[in-house]
Amino acid sequence: MRLGRPSRAAVIGLVLALGITACSGDSTTTSAPTSTAAANGGLEKTEIKVVGLPAIDTAALYVAIDQKLFEKEGLKVTPQIVQSSPEAIPMLLNGEIDAMFGNYVSMFQAHDQGALKLRILAEGSRAAPDSLSVMALPDSPIRSAKDLEGKTINVNVLHNFQELALTQVLKANNVDPKKIKYVQVTFQNIMPAWQKGQIDAAYLGEPMVTAATSQMGARKILDPASGPAAEFPISGYVSTQEWYEKNPNTAAAFQRALHAAAKMMESNRELVVDVLPNFTQIEKATAATVTFPYFSSSDNPVRLQRVADWMVEAGWLGKDIDVASLMSPTTSG
Repeated sequence: MRLGRPSRAAVIGLVLALGITACSGDSTTTSAPTSTAAANGGLEKTEIKVVGLPAIDTAALYVAIDQKLFEKEGLKVTPQIVQSSPEAIPMLLNGEIDAMFGNYVSMFQAHDQGALKLRILAEGSRAAPDSLSVMALPDSPIRSAKDLEGKTINVNVLHNFQELALTQVLKANNVDPKKIKYVQVTFQNIMPAWQKGQIDAAYLGEPMVTAATSQMGARKILDPASGPAAEFPISGYVSTQEWYEKNPNTAAAFQRALHAAAKMMESNRELVVDVLPNFTQIEKATAATVTFPYFSSSDNPVRLQRVADWMVEAGWLGKDIDVASLMSPTTSG
């Protein structure tokens, strides 16, 4: 189920959220992990620390806390915010935290390089139509996707999910991805860089899509979450394989609570609106107007394999990754 398309509103400002909210999706269910603790239904740990990002995508974590879904599973979850996924990886490896929320591209790169033996605990967010947009200013000569060839586009991090998804959409629109120049621009500097002509087209996420349309008259050129990149998986909750093997029941309880939160969010947009001001710089009034990503209420290795395969195609991974082997079994409450 799609969370509704918002009304236009005046919203320019710092947005640390190129998010995508997921509702429904095919799931692959296997039997839950077994252990001594599983025999009596106990959790190996009842208190865990989880790092999130100041982005819309992290909303399920906070909805699960707000709706006491972790508490229902016997868990106390303490959230912590960092500005980027790579920042949290050392914390995970050092045992400072139990799990983290991050984008799959960074996670798969760390796994491929041997820096992190990865375990995906639960899917997080997927790209939704209109939550991302490549846009041009009103007086720009860019009128179609083909016009992007030879032009400069911003990304928040080079060689990450933005570029990966857009490459596939460009190819589907008969555009040569090699003729696009990407430059790294922080979220707060996108609008100034665009207005000064330092980028030709802006790669935006909500609420900046709404702001650019309503305040600047910007035109949508391409939806990076369309065609081959529809429902593109962006980010999820992960731990180390070692932590998972020691805490399989805790991991299963954590996953169930997140899935339950995402399921609630499918039919109640206000749950997301209410929590966003708690961990982002998006005010409640603004949150009520923007298009959300999809939040995954189930896990599917087939759709997630797409990310790893595209990374291999792009030369960003040294070898193939079997995503299914990294995913936790889907459990029911």
